[in-house]
Amino acid sequence: MICNKINAYLHVSPLRHTMSKRRIIIFATVLVLIIAAIALAASMAKRKAESVSCGNYMVSIGCAARMWAEDHDGHLPSSLLSMSNELATPKILICPGDHSRKPAADWASFTDADSSYEIVTPGLQDGDTNGVFLRCKIHGYLGYADGTVFDGVRRRTKIP
Repeated sequence: MICNKINAYLHVSPLRHTMSKRRIIIFATVLVLIIAAIALAASMAKRKAESVSCGNYMVSIGCAARMWAEDHDGHLPSSLLSMSNELATPKILICPGDHSRKPAADWASFTDADSSYEIVTPGLQDGDTNGVFLRCKIHGYLGYADGTVFDGVRRRTKIP
């Protein structure tokens, strides 16, 4: 008798079984959507961080170009390789958002094709506030001869 009561209690009706399946499906769907939202947010945060780092790299390259210009009659360099004494490593010439290029091991093996950045106006006068000196091939950011970088929203610099 006790076994019959336990069996009756444990028996799940077809209606109750269908409701249970629906709950499991809804729970699994919500769980998948939450995981997808977290993955999307992480991806967007990574792209934003790469974008900010790109702007910082461009400001550093602009500062190096202006230091180079001090020794060359106030004109910015005509190639990235000519700034090898001002830049510590060719790794800074790879945009953090550029996943297709690998940095040159050293300056001896560096070519302009190894860079994510290109010089737009070679020999530009240092300090020209309207002259575009550098461009990121990945983000399209512009580096000006006065050391500022336009990132699509505003111009910024490391030097206050």
